[in-house]
Amino acid sequence: MKYAIDIGKEVLPRLPFIPNYNNSLDDAKGFVQRLKQVGAKKVQLLPFHQFGENKYNMLGRDYEFSHTKALHPEDLQDFQKVFIDAGIDAFF
Repeated sequence: MKYAIDIGKEVLPRLPFIPNYNNSLDDAKGFVQRLKQVGAKKVQLLPFHQFGENKYNMLGRDYEFSHTKALHPEDLQDFQKVFIDAGIDAFF
């Protein structure tokens, strides 16, 4: 399989961090391993937010994350450090 890095393309992975789904430091370490395999040099960390809740309500659909606390960049500083320590520029 050829990766974007193999053909001279720069790709910016954007990783959402969702409470109780993929927000453990072990998850971050797993992301780092995979990103290093594909040659990623930087990543954008996306804290979970509630912006979609109103859209679900307007569509008459249940919003499964209504009781999930939103995250903020300061909540992801430990995750950011995992990426930076591994040589991947991580920003919000």
